[in-house]
Amino acid sequence: MKVIRLAFCFVGGLALLHTFAQEPAPAHGRQATAQFNSDLLSDGAEPPALGGDACRTAGSERAAAWSQTSIKTTIYCGSDQVGFVIHQDRAPSQAVTGDADLANLDRLSEYLRASEAVVCEPPQMLRFGGLSVWALPCRDIVDGWPSMALVRNAANGPQIAFGAAFAFPFLAFQLGADVSLPDESMAETIAELWPAKVPLGSFADRRRIGELWSQAREASAKLDFETAQLRLDAALEVQVRLFGEADLRTSALLLDLAMVLAYQEDFEASDAIVRRVGPLLDRSPRPSDRARLAGYQSSIAALKEDFRTAGQYAGSATAQWRRIAGSNDQEALLSLFQSSEAKAIDAQSELALALAREAAILLRLDDPVSAYAKAGEALLVLNSATQKPPIWRSEILAVLAETSSALGRLSASEKFFESAIAIRRSLQGDGAGVVRLLLAQGRAYQREAMNVNAIITYRSAIKIAKEMPRGSVALRVNDLIPFAQAVLAEADATANEDEKLGLMTELYDAFQLAFVPGRDEAIDLASLQIIDGRPKLAELVGDLKQVLLAQSELTGKLAIERGKPAAERDDNLNRLLTERLDEQAATAAALRNSLSNDYPEYQWFAETRAPDLDILRGVLSDDEAFASFLIGADVSFLQLVVRERIYITPIAAGGDDLAEMVRALRKGLEIEGRSVNEFNLADAHFLYQTLFGGVSEPLARVKRLIVVPNGPLSNLPFGTLVTDVPEDGDYRNAPWLINRMSITHAPSIGSFVLLRQTKPVRALPRPFLGIANPTFTGAPSVVAGEDTHTCNPEDIALPSRFEKLESLPDTIDEVRAVIAALGVTGADLFAEMQAKETALRTKPLDQYNVIYVATHAVMPGEIACQNEPGIALARPSGVVGSRDEDGFLDASEVAALKIAANLVVLSACNTATSANSTVQKGDALSGLAESFFIAGARSLLVTHWQVPSAATAALMRDMFGEIGKNRALATDAALQRAQLQSISDPETAHPFFWGAFTFVGSGTETVFVEGAGA
Repeated sequence: MKVIRLAFCFVGGLALLHTFAQEPAPAHGRQATAQFNSDLLSDGAEPPALGGDACRTAGSERAAAWSQTSIKTTIYCGSDQVGFVIHQDRAPSQAVTGDADLANLDRLSEYLRASEAVVCEPPQMLRFGGLSVWALPCRDIVDGWPSMALVRNAANGPQIAFGAAFAFPFLAFQLGADVSLPDESMAETIAELWPAKVPLGSFADRRRIGELWSQAREASAKLDFETAQLRLDAALEVQVRLFGEADLRTSALLLDLAMVLAYQEDFEASDAIVRRVGPLLDRSPRPSDRARLAGYQSSIAALKEDFRTAGQYAGSATAQWRRIAGSNDQEALLSLFQSSEAKAIDAQSELALALAREAAILLRLDDPVSAYAKAGEALLVLNSATQKPPIWRSEILAVLAETSSALGRLSASEKFFESAIAIRRSLQGDGAGVVRLLLAQGRAYQREAMNVNAIITYRSAIKIAKEMPRGSVALRVNDLIPFAQAVLAEADATANEDEKLGLMTELYDAFQLAFVPGRDEAIDLASLQIIDGRPKLAELVGDLKQVLLAQSELTGKLAIERGKPAAERDDNLNRLLTERLDEQAATAAALRNSLSNDYPEYQWFAETRAPDLDILRGVLSDDEAFASFLIGADVSFLQLVVRERIYITPIAAGGDDLAEMVRALRKGLEIEGRSVNEFNLADAHFLYQTLFGGVSEPLARVKRLIVVPNGPLSNLPFGTLVTDVPEDGDYRNAPWLINRMSITHAPSIGSFVLLRQTKPVRALPRPFLGIANPTFTGAPSVVAGEDTHTCNPEDIALPSRFEKLESLPDTIDEVRAVIAALGVTGADLFAEMQAKETALRTKPLDQYNVIYVATHAVMPGEIACQNEPGIALARPSGVVGSRDEDGFLDASEVAALKIAANLVVLSACNTATSANSTVQKGDALSGLAESFFIAGARSLLVTHWQVPSAATAALMRDMFGEIGKNRALATDAALQRAQLQSISDPETAHPFFWGAFTFVGSGTETVFVEGAGA
C-alpha cells in the first residue's frame, strides 16, 4: 500500500506531518483526480443530507494551514454552512509508509478540536459505498452536536470531508462513495460510530434548541419565568427527540427547567425533574455534572426556605468543585465537550461561585462568621482563576456585603454593595440583578436601624421593579416584608397624618408588585371582558382569555408527561403539546398587540399590576372595607382599605402558622362518625385577633367586608371567625363576624375594581337554568378503546368510575324551591338522565341570568385518572368518543364555556376548596369557582365543605326567599340574612350547617337586573 505524506500547520504555527492510507479510486462515483475540485463544483447531482436538505459546495481557497498544496471548499446544506472539503491540487513530493496512519489521524482530531471546536472519538475504518475510509466521529464542544470527518487518499493525496453528521451522504459522495442506499441504512451505519445516541437532525433543529435555550435564559434574567418555562419546554421537545433522555445536555436543560419551576414555587414539578435527572448525572463520566447537580439542589432548597438542606447540598457542591479544581488528573478535569485546560479554568470559577452560594446559605443559618470566611475565600479563588467572569465577581461581592453587615461592619458592607451594584449595572443595566442587590443593601441599613436609608434604598429597587414586565417575579413577599417593617416604623414615629397616609400608600403600591404563586391573568381578563358597550373589546379579551386557558391546560399536560418514567412518556404527545404551545403563544402575542394598540382599557390593564389606591378607595362605600393579605414565611401583613384611608398592620404569623390555625379551625367543621365535631370558639376568636386585631376600630364601622384571601386563608370561611371572647359554648350567642357584616370574596384587587366599575345594562332573556340529581348508574357506557385499569391520553372521563356516586334526589326539590322563592317563570330544570353534559353544552349558557348546579363536585384524586376538579353529570349511554360527552365537566371545560350569568350557584361539596389542576392556579378563587368565574360569571356562590341536603335546601330557600321579596337586595346581604336565620335555630346554629357557603364577586351584585324576566 502506498502512503502519501500531507503537511498540516496548526494555528500556533506548529507544523505536523500526517499520513493516510491510499485507496485506489473506485470504478463508480466521482474519480478522485487532480481535477477533483472542478468536477465537484460542476456536477449538479449532489445528494441531499439525511432529512432531505439540499447540499452544495461553494467557493474555494488555498488552505495554507493544511499544506501549501491544499484547497478548501465550503459545504452548505440549505442556507447553513455545515462543513468543508479539503483536497490536494498536486501530488506531494514525498511518500511515506502507512505505519503512522492512526497517529496522524489523532493529530487530525487535535486539529479539529482547535480549529472547529469539536472533540472526536478514536478513528474507525468505515467501509461504505464501495470505499474504505477513516471516520472520526466528533461532537461540538459547546452543545454536543455530532459532526464527522471522513478521510481517504486519492492519486494526488488525501481527501478530507468534514461536516455535520446529518450531511453524511454529501460528505461520502465528495470522496467518491456510492450513496444510493436509503437514508435509513446510512443513518444506521453512521449511528454505530458513536458510543451513545447522537441526533441526525438538521441545523434548523440545532438552531432552534440554541435559540430557545438562549431566550429562556434571557427571560429568566428578567425574572419572567413563565416565558422561560415555555421556551425550555419547546427546546426540550427537540432535544429529547434527537438526543434522547440520557444525554447530558438534556439533563442540563432539565435542570434549568427545574430552577424555573422552583422560582415559580411549583416545587412538586421541580423536585420531580431533579429526581429524574439525578440518577443520570450520578452515572456521568464528568465529576462537574455531579457538582452542578448539587448546586441546583442547594438553590432549589433555598427557594423552599429549607436552608439546612440547602446548606448540605451547597457544602457538597463546594467539596466536589474543590476536588475538581485541585486535581492533577487530567481525565478528571476533562469535560466531554471541553478541553482539559478550559475545564480547569471553569473549575476555579465554579469553586468560587459554590463558595459564595455556601456563604449565602450560612448567613441564612445565622452563622455570619463562617459565611464571611467562605465569601472571602470565594473572592480569593476567583482572583486566582485565569478567567474571572465579572458577573460572578458581583455575586461574591454581594455576599461579602451581606456578611459584613451581619457582623456589624456597615462601612465595609456599603463599599462591597457599591462595587457589586456598579459591576451589575455596567453589564446588565438596571434590571433584576440590581433589584436584588438593592434589597439586600436595604436590609443592611435596616439592621443598623437606619430606616430612612433603608427606605430610600428599597424605593430604588421598587422603582426598577415597576418598570419590569408584568409577568416578572421581580419581588417576592419576603423581599417586601423588611420594607414594610421600615415603613411602619417611620409611620409610627410621625404624628403627621398626611405623611402617614403617604407612607401607607407607598407600601400599598409596593405590595402589589409582590409575586404570589398562581396569580392568574385569566381571572382579571374575565372581569375586563364584562365591560358593556364595547363588544369588539369583549370579543378580543375573550379570545385572549381562551388562549391563556389553552396554554395553561397544555402546560399542565406537558408537566404530567414530563413527570412520568421514561418508559411511559409519549414523545409524539410531547411534540404535539409543545407545537400547540408555540401556536398559542404566537396567537396570544398577536392578540395582546391588537388590544394594546386599539383599546386604552386593555393597555391600562396590561401595564398595571393593581389599581391605584385612590381608585380602589373611590369604588368603596362609607360602610365597606376591602381586606387583602401579604403572607410571609414568619410574619404577614393585612391591608385594610376603607373609603377615607388605608390601614396596614402586621400579623404575627407566617404562612405555616396560619395554615395550622385554619386546619385547626376546620376540624370543628368536619363530621366524624355520624356527628359533627365540636367547633372551638376560642380558636375562632384567636384567629380573628391574629388577622384583624390591629384594625378593630375601623372594622367596627363596617357593614360589608370584601376579602381577597390567598395562601392558607383561601380555605378559611371568614364568617365563622369570632370577634369577641365567647361567653359560653352556645353557638346561637357567639359573636360571629357574620353577625356584624356581610362577607364577599373577590378574585383579585383588579377584578374587584373592574366589577365595581361595570354594571349590567341589559337583562338576560332566560331567568334560570338548574341542574339537579344527575343519574350516575343505569345504561352501560364505555369510552372508545377503554381499559378500566389505565387512563386515556384524551382525558375522557371513564363513566364506569362514577357509578359509586350517591344519587341526590333532594336536590330536585332544592332547585324547585329556589325557583319558587325567586318567583321566576320559564325556568329550565334538567334532572336525572336529562342532566347530561351534552344537554348543557347545547344550551345558550350566556343567556341565563342564574345558573344553579346541584350535583357532586369531584376533587383531583377522588376518582381515578381525574387530574382536575369537576362536576359529575348524568352518565352517558353508549360509546363515549370525546370529553364533550363523557358526563364529567372538568375545570378546563368549565373555563372554556361562555357564561354571562349574574349568579352561578355551585351547590356541591368543596367547590371553593383549594385544589391543583391544569387551569386552576389562583388562591383567592380556588377549585371550580375559579373556572366558572373565568367562564364569565359575574358572581358565584360556592361551598367549602359538604353540607347535608336538608340544611343546604333550607339555607338556599331562605336566601333566595329574601331576594324574591326584594329584587334590589345584594346577594351577599341575602346570604348573610339566611345564615343568621340558620344560626338562630338550635338545630342548625353550628357553623357546619351555615358557614360553608361563600359569596364571590364585588359585593354589590344583585341577582336581577332591572327588567329581567319574572
